[in-house]
Amino acid sequence: MRRIAVLAAGLVLVAAAQAPAAAAAGSAMGPARAVGPARAMGPARAVGSARAVGSARAVGSAGAVAAKPGAKPTSKPSKPSKPKPPATQSVPVPVATEPGPSQQCGDSNQVTSKVKSVPWAQPALDWSGVWPLTEGRGIKVAVVDSGVDSSPQLAGKVTAIDLTNTGFQDCSGEGHGTAIAGIIAASVQAQGNPFEGVAPEAKILSVKVFTQTQQSNSSATLARGISDAALLGAQVINVSMTTRNSAVLRAAVEFALSRNVVIVASGGNDDQQNGVGPFYPANYPGVLSVGAVEQDGSLAPFSDQRSHVAVTAPGVNITSTAPGGYSVNSLSGTSFATAFVSGVAALVRSRYPSLTGPEVVARIKQTADGSTGPGTGDGLVNPLQAVTAIVAPATAQTSSPTPGPQAVSVDQAPPPDVDAQRTALEVAAIALGLAGLVVIGAVVIREGRRRRWRSGSLPARTDDRTRGLGRPDPR
Repeated sequence: MRRIAVLAAGLVLVAAAQAPAAAAAGSAMGPARAVGPARAMGPARAVGSARAVGSARAVGSAGAVAAKPGAKPTSKPSKPSKPKPPATQSVPVPVATEPGPSQQCGDSNQVTSKVKSVPWAQPALDWSGVWPLTEGRGIKVAVVDSGVDSSPQLAGKVTAIDLTNTGFQDCSGEGHGTAIAGIIAASVQAQGNPFEGVAPEAKILSVKVFTQTQQSNSSATLARGISDAALLGAQVINVSMTTRNSAVLRAAVEFALSRNVVIVASGGNDDQQNGVGPFYPANYPGVLSVGAVEQDGSLAPFSDQRSHVAVTAPGVNITSTAPGGYSVNSLSGTSFATAFVSGVAALVRSRYPSLTGPEVVARIKQTADGSTGPGTGDGLVNPLQAVTAIVAPATAQTSSPTPGPQAVSVDQAPPPDVDAQRTALEVAAIALGLAGLVVIGAVVIREGRRRRWRSGSLPARTDDRTRGLGRPDPR
């Protein structure tokens, strides 16, 4: 009988468990609902210097470059091909060079032989804090600029090509390209010189595209410098120059980006010589563009706000290497801010060699100190965070317009199925009724067997008599 009772209880439990399942099975998930409404080619300029830096004229091998014609259209769509280098000339072979300062160019009045105090940008960014992890070893940074001149802190680091046919020396007034190279990769000096570059183990590829005396450099020369740097294996390309948008420059940038290169470009200086932005190549998608800040962290008044700016870096009263010595607290412009970020990019690429170019750009932007207003992008670059932070995967942002509202698919809860619920309740009721009948039947059978199926009161059992049970109460 106990087995029957246990069986009945099991039926009750099974019925109770199947009731909600039947209700769920009777209704399929409802469909998701749609929510919401469905300038002309201009001269290239170096941006930032202690004095005005003249533009340069394309000469010799640096002439205009024509792109190869594309394939004829076919009836079947074809996969897009990778961008091809816009240059038709052969790529020059880089040579190791340490040219001495020329007596015919340079500004010795602003050059000193020694740096006596720590430049303010060094504690502001504190890049030496990541040197136990990486100093930029194995990374080649191209400086597309005015050439790189001799400096003890750049000794053994520089290879060069010249697209101006003027030689490798840096004839740009204060030594624009030499200063850029020093900020990026100047080695640490132990002879009481506190100046140091961001990535002292990185190598410099000098790509000379302008001089002080050549005043009409076209963006075609700059474009060739970028594409040549990419072909020569640069992992980071520093472009501390600005120009206007042109097809040849865009093609060169796209080609370099397709080769997994990080292009760091100055956002540009607003002044009478340069006008106002947007400036290029900083404003092209995929380029890591840089604005300049002062020592108090505020945006420099000359730093352009019309170009797309990704991050900022120190760009006022900067110290760096110069032909024959150092420029101390005399360099200002987004050019020099750009060099700091190129150094950080070299540190990141050295520490994380498997990262793609867009991933390096995204990492630098994600770990910056945060925007402080228009023209500051994601804020001041942070070398320590860029190298050590754990960041979520992200794709590089572009300057493309923000897309409008799009239809969004949102899962909705399905309506209740009344018929399924009624059926489940009926099954549960029948099961409970049958279980009740089984229990009652079990009790009746047990009592019937006990009475031997006779009516009336049962006689006292033997053990009851021995206890005095079943006797009439004498009272």
